[in-house]
Amino acid sequence: MTPGTGGRRQGPADGAPRRPDASMTLITTMMQRPLDPGYAAAADRRERLGQPRATSLRSPLLLAATVGIGLVLGVASTTLTAPDSPRAAARADLVRQIEDRRVEVDRLSVQAQDLQAQVTALEASTLDDGGLAETSRTLSTVAGALPMEGPGIRVTLDDAPDADTATGEDASLKRVFARDLQYVTNAMWEAGAEAISINGNRLTSVAAIRFAGSALVVHNRPLARPYVITALGNPDALPSRFADGAGGVYISALHSNYGVRADTEVSDRLEVPAALGLTTRVAQVVDTGSASGSDRSGADATGGAGG
Repeated sequence: MTPGTGGRRQGPADGAPRRPDASMTLITTMMQRPLDPGYAAAADRRERLGQPRATSLRSPLLLAATVGIGLVLGVASTTLTAPDSPRAAARADLVRQIEDRRVEVDRLSVQAQDLQAQVTALEASTLDDGGLAETSRTLSTVAGALPMEGPGIRVTLDDAPDADTATGEDASLKRVFARDLQYVTNAMWEAGAEAISINGNRLTSVAAIRFAGSALVVHNRPLARPYVITALGNPDALPSRFADGAGGVYISALHSNYGVRADTEVSDRLEVPAALGLTTRVAQVVDTGSASGSDRSGADATGGAGG
């Protein structure tokens, strides 16, 4: 330490005090000279030639380019967002076609159910033997070829109210899955149900409840929410067995754990339609021991309609 400095470090050789920002040379240079040296040299060169140091923002070329870019962006935005754009028109036409086909399918389904019932009734009427007529009707009922009505229960399942806005790992569990309908219908069979339908689609021994993309499907027909499961059975046994059994416990867990909406109704008169698409897979000639009986054929008990 040099005497006479009072314990302080000396400044530069010329005795000038050191700047406080001397250690921030790069930042100081950027603040004091924001223009790159190359741009500064070009500006000086333009000035020596008698031209302005910088190109004016009012340059005709720049203005024309700005207008052109804005025009292109405006036209593109209008084309994409216009309600009468080709894309929007194609989408609206596709939605209309889907709705028209859905209405047509519903109409044809009702017609097919009526025809199925008529065919079954005609088949029974051609059997002049009382025993065969009763057997035919019993098999048709079991196979789902005849509509049924009577007492039973109706269970309505629907997604949780916040299923569309929920996030996180459990968000998807707030929806009704195919396995939920499978479990509930199996519990109904176990509780003593004699006939079951989901949204008007009769369940048979060959019915399948499954997922197809994001839709629930029964008999290759998509279901719309809510999912209404109708089961016919003994009014003194079916409701209590279902509520106290696995089915009641399951839908209670769906509601309490995931918010799935579930409602159970007991009624004295419910309807279950006939099944669609029933075909005879195995058939044989029935030998009644008479000459006229050799012309009759019918489905056996193990391979009848829908079997």
